Amino acid sequence: MWIIQLCIIILAAGLCGALAKRLGQSRVVGEIAAGLLLGPPLLGAMGSEAYHAVFSPGAAPIMAKLGELGLVLLMFQLGLHLDLRSLREQRRVRVPVLVALMGIACPFVIGCGIALLSLPVLAVEIAPLPYVLFCGVTLSISAVPVMARIVVDLGMTGTSTAAIALTAATLTDALGWLMLAVVAALSAGVLVWHDILRNVVLLVVFAAVSMLVVRPLWARLFRTAQTPAEVGRLLPAVFCYVMLSAWATSEIGFHSAFGALVAALALRDIPAFSREWSQRVDGFVELILMPVFFAYAGLKADLGSIPSDSFWPWCGLFLLGAIVGKFGGSYWGARMAGVQRHEACMIGSLMNTRGLMELIVLTIGLQLKVLPPAVYTMLVIMALVTTALTVPTLRFLARSKDGVRGAGVRTPAEVP
Repeated sequence: MWIIQLCIIILAAGLCGALAKRLGQSRVVGEIAAGLLLGPPLLGAMGSEAYHAVFSPGAAPIMAKLGELGLVLLMFQLGLHLDLRSLREQRRVRVPVLVALMGIACPFVIGCGIALLSLPVLAVEIAPLPYVLFCGVTLSISAVPVMARIVVDLGMTGTSTAAIALTAATLTDALGWLMLAVVAALSAGVLVWHDILRNVVLLVVFAAVSMLVVRPLWARLFRTAQTPAEVGRLLPAVFCYVMLSAWATSEIGFHSAFGALVAALALRDIPAFSREWSQRVDGFVELILMPVFFAYAGLKADLGSIPSDSFWPWCGLFLLGAIVGKFGGSYWGARMAGVQRHEACMIGSLMNTRGLMELIVLTIGLQLKVLPPAVYTMLVIMALVTTALTVPTLRFLARSKDGVRGAGVRTPAEVP
């Protein structure tokens, strides 16, 4: 039945993504919604017998492995497209740095506070410290790829607003992944700080070896490849390197996603490789593995995991904390750096985009067992809602009487 599952997942993600684009949203919003629609609370409730026949427990391990492979390759591709040069080239460095720091500090504090309140209700069987810290991290994350897609869709490319937001989001995600590394060490039962430090040092050493030793070797190897065919013959070795890098960080005590990210940073500045990977592999990841990842995330979401009278109030609190923390912190940081009020509002709206990065972080939390299923479901809903709010909020700000006229945001009629 895994073949039938795969067909349903790909079709659902494609249809929902196309519908989201038609409604003026980013495609990723529809893909996340497709995963939720395929989950037990919605599709399963409509026809439980047929649903359990198709999404049978026997096929679950296959989909889980495909989802894990998708997660590793998604992280690798995100790393390949991570624009670290923008952190050096941005002249107004003070603005994105303040936006990033305030945009991560405020939601982190709010997330930890909500986690402490919800601990006796939602996470009785979860280790308190990893759960509290993880909730803080999840509310702090922004999604650079989804933000970049929204910037292009709305015609904001080249504006100072987009440059500040994208640079700040890149820095925010870098800090977020560092904090997530510490949470991963805590979740592994490493509660002694010198053991945590040892694991972090091992991760830093692994990253240093990858960048200082492995990266030049790959660059030299690809320089010897003169034709696209010769470059293509190296791709199986690259694939094995990505998988082994993911395995290595998992063995150190962190998640495999960290290894994929390190591998991407080691290979991202090799143009010949990037072209061939984009032409030969990107399409497979986006067409097959990305829908599987989204659907598997939705299949693990369970709206009935706790009573409805408790679920929605806590879900609303997490959502409110995420919006207020990220938007308010980013807006505050921009204003502290001297940005005008309405441009600061647009920067805060862009920083509130979560999407794919949030789902990756949430999946890691579920796999590390620091996130209860109920809270996982709430945060998936939060990621979907905050991402869906970004585009209409930006359009509202652009249409407002006192809005920023130079931001270049297209109206709904102007968006293709």
